[in-house]
Amino acid sequence: MIFIVFLWLVLIVVGIKYNKTASETAFTLDNSVALRGICAIEIMMGHLGIATGTMILYPNRKAGNLFVGVFFALSGYGLMYSVINKNDYMVNFIFKKAGKLLIPVYIVFVINNVLGSVIEKRALDLAEFVNIKNIFLMTNWYVWELLMLYIVFHICFKISRNAKIIFRVILCFSIIFVIAAYVLKLENPWYGSTLCFGFGMFYYLHREQFKEIFVFRNPFIKMAGCCLIMTASIYLFFVRGGVIGLLVSRNVASVTFVVLLLSCLHRFSIGNSVSVWLGKCSYEIFLFHPLFIRILRPWIKNDVIYSFLVIGITILVSYLYILCECRIKLMCKKYMQKG
Repeated sequence: MIFIVFLWLVLIVVGIKYNKTASETAFTLDNSVALRGICAIEIMMGHLGIATGTMILYPNRKAGNLFVGVFFALSGYGLMYSVINKNDYMVNFIFKKAGKLLIPVYIVFVINNVLGSVIEKRALDLAEFVNIKNIFLMTNWYVWELLMLYIVFHICFKISRNAKIIFRVILCFSIIFVIAAYVLKLENPWYGSTLCFGFGMFYYLHREQFKEIFVFRNPFIKMAGCCLIMTASIYLFFVRGGVIGLLVSRNVASVTFVVLLLSCLHRFSIGNSVSVWLGKCSYEIFLFHPLFIRILRPWIKNDVIYSFLVIGITILVSYLYILCECRIKLMCKKYMQKG
């Protein structure tokens, strides 16, 4: 298990370059894609830590809250960038976003039902393939929360094209949502990283001011302050419950973690051929790995072999899915051109 964590750390370290001149944005294309790959592997390791109970992977379980926050921040940043810089970006916005999020979800759901029926030696119930409740319950909360934020964004855009107003509405909605999720006693991941989506939007709108404050003016002092706040927040959600220990500390930890990353990425370029390649299928890795964690556990008792197989099969299947998706898109494009 130590070797798995070591490989992940190598994935982060290899390819890091220091830039004498601070980049205009921390979320450059290469940094963003590599970050997605690194975060996807970390989240998978955290879930493997839960499945195996291995102590070396246990911290990754808690760190998942922080790394999902990075995914939210990247999505919020990318959304604001695209709206401002791409003229036709909002055309069929919800249709495109829902398709990108939910088509892989449904494919994973179908595979889960088929493999489940084979492994458990039971008849395949075709009614399960249209069971909306089960699709919802078997899909990671992140998918539904991100889709909800996209819908709210779309509604805001229809009412006002002002990016700053849209950000403020998203921020207010996010705060109301995390409070409501806590009050309704949803599982704590539902309200642990949500504010990072709005923070990603905020960062795009104010990246020059962010760079001035966190990169040029006593950056080490501010980064040390963020580290202290993040560490204290992580400690609180380890040892305390309630509003402070769950609701506040989780969101503070995830936002300060993103601030730290942004401060570093203005000066450092990350990414190598492996992390960038993984980043291109990070969403598929995120969706497929719980399936293989569940299916392989009863068959493989050795934790090390089990973990390597889950990681390897997940990455392979995710890559094959991307290849098939690209091939289908290419075929559809050729068909439309002929038509």
